[in-house]
Amino acid sequence: MRRTTIALVLLVLLVALSACSSGGSPSGSPSGSPSGSPSSQDGSPSGSPGEAPTGGTREDPTVVEPTEALLDWTETGNAAGTPYLQGPAWTAATTGGGSSVVLTGGDPDVTVEAGGGRTISEVLMDEDWAVVVRQDKAETAPSEVVTVDLTTGERGTVATPPAASGGSWAMTGGDLYYPTYGDGRAYCLATYALADSNGEDGWCAPGNTGFSQLTASDLGVAMMTFDDARPVACRTANLLDGSGVPQPVEGPTECRAWDVAAAHDGYAWSEVPKPRRQEEAHFYASAYDAFFDLGPGTTGSLTPCGDSLFFVRDPQTGDEPARLMRWTPDHTLEVAYESTSTGNAFLGEPACAGGVLTLSSFGEQGDEQVWAPVA
Repeated sequence: MRRTTIALVLLVLLVALSACSSGGSPSGSPSGSPSGSPSSQDGSPSGSPGEAPTGGTREDPTVVEPTEALLDWTETGNAAGTPYLQGPAWTAATTGGGSSVVLTGGDPDVTVEAGGGRTISEVLMDEDWAVVVRQDKAETAPSEVVTVDLTTGERGTVATPPAASGGSWAMTGGDLYYPTYGDGRAYCLATYALADSNGEDGWCAPGNTGFSQLTASDLGVAMMTFDDARPVACRTANLLDGSGVPQPVEGPTECRAWDVAAAHDGYAWSEVPKPRRQEEAHFYASAYDAFFDLGPGTTGSLTPCGDSLFFVRDPQTGDEPARLMRWTPDHTLEVAYESTSTGNAFLGEPACAGGVLTLSSFGEQGDEQVWAPVA
């Protein structure tokens, strides 16, 4: 499962960066944000404050107690852990161990094959578009990217800028964000406007650094940047500004950040308190320069969907279930899902497609995969 590979992913990225970025890298900002970019000019999402939320200082954040507000979950009919996305009208099911993706919802269905020597590594979907990433199994050639217009069924490809193998991907408002290589093999962020078939290079990470944990919504685009320090990389939470350049957010403890995403009136992030337990995090949020303590959670699980942010919380005691937590636009914390099993239970990383969440749950009382619209 994903949580057992988080540290390995960062290690692979660091090794690749140290091998390819010794020649220097451009760090200038792109000429502009992609069409429909939600990023703000100062690195913080824009908003019109009404009555300010009751938060604390960074040194003494307000502890937010969750309330139960379960979403209306429906079983997908698949085994838990199946690569599957439920959208408002379409579904995307990866089959054959990553050999193909079947998009169902139109007439006829659309099947995208991985092709020889490749595997399906990413599937992103919203109301209008599906994006399928075909990664080279040897991870030596660029990834191939297929786009599908869900209104017409028409296929396209993302050829420029060429996609790096692997890495972190995100999509919002018809714009695709993904890793590419710039001059001197610098690790860079590319953007691609799906409707216009127009891509451009953007910000490039300085030498011996990289980025991961991309998140995107109509509130903003965020990423975690990291260096090649040993034994533990220094990690920083960022939001992209209006020029597409990552700007560190205020609040995270230096070098400990992991997840980050834009939220209504601010942002949320996670920190890893114990370097040797990188799957365990503590989540926080900021709104109108006030700070909130959201409690424990799982690294790599912070997911924007609909009007909210979601993250996974493992059982904290032997009689607790695994939970999906929701940080709402009203700056409240809700329990959106609870597993049937307690104690020995956990959730997979939630996936969002056009305001619909898909979630896998595992435990001794049974596994399930479910979906729910985010109201």
